[in-house]
Amino acid sequence: MTLRVHIDTDCGVDDALALAMLARAREAVEVGSVSAVFGNTYVDQAAANARGVLRLAGCGAEVYIGAGSGLARRRVERMRPAHGVDGLNGAGFSQRWKLPELDRGHGTGLLAFVARRKIAGLFLGPLTNLAQGLLDDPAAFRDWRPTVMAGAFTVEGKATGGGDFNTWSDPEALQRVLDAGVRPRLVPLDVSSQVTLTAADLVAGATACGSPLSGRLSRAARPYMDFHGQVWGLDGACHPHDAVAAAALIAPEAFRFEPARLRVTVDGLRQGRIERIEGPANAEVCVSVDVATVERLILKVLFGEGALAAP
Repeated sequence: MTLRVHIDTDCGVDDALALAMLARAREAVEVGSVSAVFGNTYVDQAAANARGVLRLAGCGAEVYIGAGSGLARRRVERMRPAHGVDGLNGAGFSQRWKLPELDRGHGTGLLAFVARRKIAGLFLGPLTNLAQGLLDDPAAFRDWRPTVMAGAFTVEGKATGGGDFNTWSDPEALQRVLDAGVRPRLVPLDVSSQVTLTAADLVAGATACGSPLSGRLSRAARPYMDFHGQVWGLDGACHPHDAVAAAALIAPEAFRFEPARLRVTVDGLRQGRIERIEGPANAEVCVSVDVATVERLILKVLFGEGALAAP
């Protein structure tokens, strides 16, 4: 049975890999709608990137422009070292298309509709759009269990203070979500950093696939890999964090989640750090992953069977 999903993204390099993968996994997933949020790039560019990736992957899902800054209105960084100004290291998409805004027309009711219909949710950036939607219709999200790329527990995140970038960007948003009865399923850096794609993987995959999108993703990933060499100590490789979270929707059997009660540090030197505390569970945390299965899945779905056979 095909899983229908709404994706919320700050479309940088690993987001683009995740979007392309889900758009191409047509037997398992149907991308119903997408909302953009600030993060890896500014929100209008994130929306343009998401639309461009989906269209090149043959997906016609509507893309909405969401929050341009966090709940606390902190200054938004306009350039992420792993993603460049346009989110895709110079391979970003044009903003020629006027995209609808999430807080007009459909409004935050779009996310409430998704939650009420129990459509799967995948959140790959700061949780600002979800947190704002909760204010208008909190009952709609009760016990909804979206998959969220967030958390750094035993590993050190690369945001200031050691948190993961998504939570650090808007810690108040994740805490509001946890307090409101949503039951997010977190895929933390502890898990996503176990999965590795090499430059050779991406080049061979793009060559085997031969599509304009595959070549574009491979080019965008080069500076992303350079950054991973600096901060993760990888040589010609990267951790495709958001693609790992997306893989949890396609192959849930490769991931193991356990219930946990979480609390977010919203300011100070440890802003964005998530800790486990005593009490009833308000989330689930992924604690293990079948690395080999997920690595093969990402390459196969992104580039086709030929990518696995490529030298």
